[in-house]
This record gives sequence, structure tokens and C-alpha cells, in this order.
Amino acid sequence: MSEKMVDAASGDFIPADVRQTVVSQVLPQASIGVSRLRTLRRNMGLTAPYELEDADLVVLQLRPFGEQQLWLDGRPAPFVQYDAGTVTVHDLDRNWVADLQGSFDCMHFHLPRQTLEEVAEELGGRRRPQLYLPPHLSVRDPVIHGLGKALAPALAEPECASQLFIDHVVLAFQAHVAQQYSGAITERRRAAAGLTAWQELRAKEYLLAHLDTNVSVAEVARECGLSRGHFLRAFKETTGLPPHRWLISRRIELAQELMRNKDLPLITISQMCGFADQSHLTRTFTRLMGMSPARWQIDLGR
Repeated sequence: MSEKMVDAASGDFIPADVRQTVVSQVLPQASIGVSRLRTLRRNMGLTAPYELEDADLVVLQLRPFGEQQLWLDGRPAPFVQYDAGTVTVHDLDRNWVADLQGSFDCMHFHLPRQTLEEVAEELGGRRRPQLYLPPHLSVRDPVIHGLGKALAPALAEPECASQLFIDHVVLAFQAHVAQQYSGAITERRRAAAGLTAWQELRAKEYLLAHLDTNVSVAEVARECGLSRGHFLRAFKETTGLPPHRWLISRRIELAQELMRNKDLPLITISQMCGFADQSHLTRTFTRLMGMSPARWQIDLGR
């Protein structure tokens, strides 16, 4: 017997003790739903299967959270520890499953993509905007955090809330997400500056996905829709580092994480982190950290 599928817009696929929801009908055929989900209990278990759809789920953490296991289309998915005010995006045309091990308090903004297209058209942006903010590239967003807190009283007592106020806040959220995370701002407005928010996130996502390979500038620039020269200038303007130095820093961070397991040989760690060999890892690590990997492991054990 096949599993029963639920509607992701309702938030019912997330096991929670408190579930509060408001809806804004931003288009005749599409609405944006906002839900607050929380529990003080641990080990709430797996999320339920949901119907795949052309929509995104923007998740705002109202308090720190990170005790979970996450899968995407049946494969383990990376994530980071989330602080209060952290925002992530789950694309609901793919199958996300979480094993919720810690207590949580979060808001879900269910965002049909056709509502993004409306904003993109108004801003003169690209026709089919796409959000780029997966769980391992989460960011603290004070604007969405503030909008979420503004909606908290309406969520607690929806029967007393003004629909006009709800619509106003949701429209502000919609415009902010479209501009910051979907590339809806035209290239003309940002050409002289750094990367747009979606370009920065896409570039970092692509670099992290190819952490153990020799990725080229042309590949990453193509992902951002830029020439190589423009991409190099914009990436450094945005991050303060050229792409290769940014990637080396991430490789060293991953090496440090793997080196906490002292049974894992350094030669294996160097391969997993994209270094040519163990000596390459040792030279780079020593230059950036001021000590060898072996010394770092000894200090870690003290």
C-alpha cells in the first residue's frame, strides 16, 4: 500500500505540538501560507510524504535548531546549525525528508513560484526566477526575521487578525525574497557592484558541491550567468576573496572537521578535500593555520 501524501502548504507534513497558520491570497489562483510550528519535545520523528509541486518552502528559525537528519530525494543532504533568524529554502518539487530530533520553533512561508514570477515581472527581472538558499547555505536575514515576528500575534489569534495587515506583511516578504534570493533584480542595477544575492549563493553552492574536484572559473561563472572576468571581479567584491582562496578556506574547514576523527588517515582527508596529495594538504594547512595538521590534532586532544 502506498503512503498517504499530504499537502505541503498546510504544514501537516511536519510533526508539531503547536501549529498556527494564516493565508494571503496574493493571486486569484495562488496564495502564500505562513505557518508557525513548534514543540518543546524531542524526537518528533520523520516528516510525512507530501505532494510535489512548483513551489518553495522558506523556513525561518525563531530559535536555534540543528538536531536533525536530512535527506533529499532519498540521499543524505548537508545542513548547518541554525541560529535564531536563520533562513533556508526547500524546493518542493523535490522530496525532502527530515528526522526531527530536537525541539524547534520555526515559521514556514509556502511560496508558489508563480507568485515570484509576478514580482520578477514588476521588477524587470528574469522570467522564471528560482530561489537559491539550500540548508547548507543558510543565512541570517533580519528582514524576514522581523516580518515573521510581526506576524506572530496574527498567527496566535488569526480570528482577531486584520487580513489587510497579513497581506501587507506577506507582500513585503514576497518582494524581499524575490529581490534577495531569486535574482529578480535586473543585471543593469547591479552590474557595477558585486554578485546579486542569488548569484553569490549559487556560486558558493556550486563550489561546495565540487569541493573535491578541480572546478574551473568558467563553470562557476556560467552558473551565475556572467563572463569569467565579471564573475571574478564581482565574487571578490562580494566575499573579499577570489574564488580559489574562498574555496581553499572551505577545504581547510572541512579538513579540520574530518581530522577530529583521528582514525581517518591524512592521505584520505586530503583526497576528500580536493588536495593533490597529503603534502599539499600539509603545506596549505600550515600556511593558513600556523601549524601542521598533526600538531593541530595534538592540540585538539588536550
